[in-house]
Amino acid sequence: MAGGPHRRRQGGAVHLRGAPVTTPVDRHLSADSFADYLESQVPIDHPIPGSPRLVLFVDPPNNRIGLRGPATSHEVAPAGLEHLAVRAVHQHGKRMMEVVVTDPRLFVDAYPLLCSVADRVQLDQQTMTAALAETVRRLGHLLSTENVLSQEREIGLVGELVLFVGLVHAAGPDAAIASWRGGQAEEHDFGLLDHDVEVKTTTSERRSHWISSLTQLVETGDRNLWLVSLQITAAGTTGRTLPDLITITRDCLSSATHRTAFDDLLRSSGWRDRYEATCRRRWRLRTPPEAFRVSEAFPRLTPRLLTDAGVDTRHVTDVRYQLDLTGRSGDHMPQILIDALKRGQRELS
Repeated sequence: MAGGPHRRRQGGAVHLRGAPVTTPVDRHLSADSFADYLESQVPIDHPIPGSPRLVLFVDPPNNRIGLRGPATSHEVAPAGLEHLAVRAVHQHGKRMMEVVVTDPRLFVDAYPLLCSVADRVQLDQQTMTAALAETVRRLGHLLSTENVLSQEREIGLVGELVLFVGLVHAAGPDAAIASWRGGQAEEHDFGLLDHDVEVKTTTSERRSHWISSLTQLVETGDRNLWLVSLQITAAGTTGRTLPDLITITRDCLSSATHRTAFDDLLRSSGWRDRYEATCRRRWRLRTPPEAFRVSEAFPRLTPRLLTDAGVDTRHVTDVRYQLDLTGRSGDHMPQILIDALKRGQRELS
């Protein structure tokens, strides 16, 4: 990782030397640095400055991240926490407590929770289990799941709106509204006159995307299928928030009928106006968009491929896989996609 911290292996993990982590104001890795460590696929141990000694560990090969700190003599790991494992371990002859997240889909969203636990242990001198319980309790009061859009859906909506607003300018609002499937029960995000389009957006430094089913990259009839790949990154004080992008898109629609149709599509995609208070991260494009024709030679998993390999797909009920297109050249796009992406990307440049 260019410009990243130097790593030193010890005891099967990687200890950091010179990591970009600590100032009196900011004790923790930035979200981008944390994402870089996830992307590296190399286990790390990152000490968090303060007392008692706490270690943030990132172990992508074993699908786990977490926080490790000292356990008091009578501290017992709580049970019944969904998506979190809390356990007592022994390391170097000392009893420790670990808070572990084991679902890779939650790593980015869970990282701020681990930082909050660390602050309560080191700054408020709480035990590990008490700090976790207090953090979960406060999050439950402040941010119920009904009032927060998941970061995964936020990122996905940013990408879809980049193409949608581009289509408004390139093909007109009627065509853009008719093409966007929103949250409808459709395999693909957009249906143009002769093409279907699946939009994938990632915050990774690699052009890496999650495919959520065996049929997501299957053509519909004889229509061409395109995968549009966008890489975005947190932008600090520049860039645009998702609510900014929604406002810009809505302002492009001159008639009340178009705006109502757009709002309906947003709602079916999972957006609620109350999310505006919590979707405050600003985004910008990391690289120019790329588009790939999903042809027979395109890397993907489909029901036919599994069937041809002798797999009885009746017993495969859920498939989710990661597609890394880093270094793969995009294909020559139809003019409507060229025009729409050229215009849409201006909103995040």
